[in-house]
Amino acid sequence: MADIFDRIEWSVRKVFGDNPVCVHVGNVEACAIKRHPAYPKFRSDAISAGVKSASSSRLWESMIAMGRLCDLDGDDTWRLVILDCITPSFRAISTRVARGFQAELEEIRSAMVTAALEVWVDTALGVPPRHVRDRMVKTAFDVAFQYGKTGSTEYPTEEIELFFRPDTLSQESSVKALSVVDFSSIRNPDVAEQIRGERYGALLQRLGHFGIAQRYHEEIRAGRRSGSVGQAVKASMLSRFRISDPNLYYYTSDLYPSFVGLREAAKVMGIAESAARRLIRAGEFPFPVARAGRSYLVSVKALMHFMEILDAIVHVDDIENGALHASGVTL
Repeated sequence: MADIFDRIEWSVRKVFGDNPVCVHVGNVEACAIKRHPAYPKFRSDAISAGVKSASSSRLWESMIAMGRLCDLDGDDTWRLVILDCITPSFRAISTRVARGFQAELEEIRSAMVTAALEVWVDTALGVPPRHVRDRMVKTAFDVAFQYGKTGSTEYPTEEIELFFRPDTLSQESSVKALSVVDFSSIRNPDVAEQIRGERYGALLQRLGHFGIAQRYHEEIRAGRRSGSVGQAVKASMLSRFRISDPNLYYYTSDLYPSFVGLREAAKVMGIAESAARRLIRAGEFPFPVARAGRSYLVSVKALMHFMEILDAIVHVDDIENGALHASGVTL
């Protein structure tokens, strides 16, 4: 009979299958490190590294970072991967406790997973990534023995599915406007959307970066790139009459690389790279970073969120009109 451990494993394998897995930036094609194992091999390596010494494993440091980054996007994929690579160590102890105390095995295993996820939430800030895996395992073991002795735990196992949803504790903050215009005060959403896009296009033109946007526009018009166009349309629910195509919305972050180096990110944040490294090692960096070999990579979306830079939904027509106006060209 399938239990919670099996369901976690099936969920993860359904996502990855036998495809290569990138734990560095989440995208095999975009990763500078070219060797990526298929998920079965990746899982085996992660289980082995966790048993030997998760606190000194770069693989586990990368896994924890990817889990945190996915949490920011409301994606639980890497959180499930982490569970899938931890729960094999739960099987033997849960079986022993169930037999020794004549307790319900499924209840014990569900309680262990719930406890591990509780630790995952509690260690989101202030705990170095290298310590997270061991804390999850230790707490799960303690809960298993507690359940065996008393027949209950402080964790409501019937609500375990709640832990697979995006964290409600994800960081939230206000965002900076792209200009002095307060778009929230404009009653007509179409007008607010148009002004936002045009001002962003004008900004790109003035900074000399509009060519990047032009190339991106050509690719999504030709169907060679989709970026987050579909997500943007769904999120905005906007469809103005005076636009060329309602499918040509996108997020401004689509124009940027997915990740930048730690030095560049630290410069944007106004701190020294050495200070950023110390904060990462101490688990006190304000948002998760990815690990690629000996280097750290910073998610641009996470950096924008921290700097309170609006990741706006824009339409290609508005961007191009704004850039055209800023260039001084008249039709």
